[in-house]
Amino acid sequence: MHLSRSLFFLLCLSLLGNLLWLLDSQEKTSASEKVLVDRFDSQWDTGLIDSQPMPSQTNADSLTLDTEPAAKWLLSSEADRLEQLFERNQFDQLATEWEKFFAYAPDHASQLKGQWLIEVERWLQAKEVGRGLHFLDAWLARFANDMDALWIKKTDYFRRENNLAALDAMFSLVDQSYGVKFEIYSYQKKILIEDRLATLKNKGDWTALVKLLEHLLWYQPSNGLYSFELASAYFQLKQYEQSRLHLEPLVNDAYYGPQAGDLLSDIHRQTLIKVAFPLVKQSAHYLIESQLSDQRIHLLIDTGASISVLAEWFFAQKKNQLNAEFVRYATIDTAGGRVEAPIYRFEYLAIGEYRVRNIEFVVMALSQKDGASQGLLGMNFLKHFKFNINQDDQHLILQPRD
Repeated sequence: MHLSRSLFFLLCLSLLGNLLWLLDSQEKTSASEKVLVDRFDSQWDTGLIDSQPMPSQTNADSLTLDTEPAAKWLLSSEADRLEQLFERNQFDQLATEWEKFFAYAPDHASQLKGQWLIEVERWLQAKEVGRGLHFLDAWLARFANDMDALWIKKTDYFRRENNLAALDAMFSLVDQSYGVKFEIYSYQKKILIEDRLATLKNKGDWTALVKLLEHLLWYQPSNGLYSFELASAYFQLKQYEQSRLHLEPLVNDAYYGPQAGDLLSDIHRQTLIKVAFPLVKQSAHYLIESQLSDQRIHLLIDTGASISVLAEWFFAQKKNQLNAEFVRYATIDTAGGRVEAPIYRFEYLAIGEYRVRNIEFVVMALSQKDGASQGLLGMNFLKHFKFNINQDDQHLILQPRD
């Protein structure tokens, strides 16, 4: 009986010791967390972090805070508070509080900022432009050099207003960026510019298009797209000399050369004056002198032919000098029935100053007779101009189309 009471007494002492240790441990943990919270709030309120608006590295306190038990509660609580400020459009206060939060938890703060900017871009492209600009103005008032916010504001301004100052800012921000951000900004800039060019072209706002393209070429003088689009805009404004000035350097360009050549031909046609060319009557037809790729040639005018024709015998004689390019075989209806004949493309066909580039001819058998005619002049040349055959005076009258 005495032994049992002793054991019971020892057991009670052990339980009491464990209880006292547990209470002391909880008190120390609570005190530790309170020290962390007090330290966080104290530095928050004293403004010690105001001298570095957006620090690029965390300090020892922030690293400790992020790894101790109180950190999760503090981060979650403050993040929720910032989100509420964002939802209530209290952007001035949001920028101030976010700056303090960034000093202790840069990763969490940067994640929040990224989410907000995505939402702001959505506002700007929807019907909440005022709200989006309100955020950007408040944010940039606090962080004037924040490239992400600046990029969104300037690209939005360019998208909505076609503002050249915004365009300048976009080029400047791209130049200041590097790495992945440089690639993203460069791609977005390219897409924005191409969209703006397409919009102005669809609206037929050639004056605004010229102004924008001239500005773009100041940054990228060797850009073929900008040069060709500028020449096209000048053509639409009937400023043909300005158009020609920008087209001539592109003639030998691998991609824009053919397009530049076609537009130069259009300019040439538009600047022609009305001319009457003498004809030679041959039976019921009229014969006219022409130039086919620098080779003199006489053609019978045939307004019923959709494509011009070259006599086989003449082509065989002059093939090397004509520099012809084979295109395809075609089925041709003739007075004697259908025949298969090759079609060739030539550099140009001209009557005086009236010229059509890259013109196609069917090469087929024609009566040689006395050799006065080497082929037929069809509508694939004549359709490019206003024309009239004056049978009394025996002249072909050509003039530009309106």
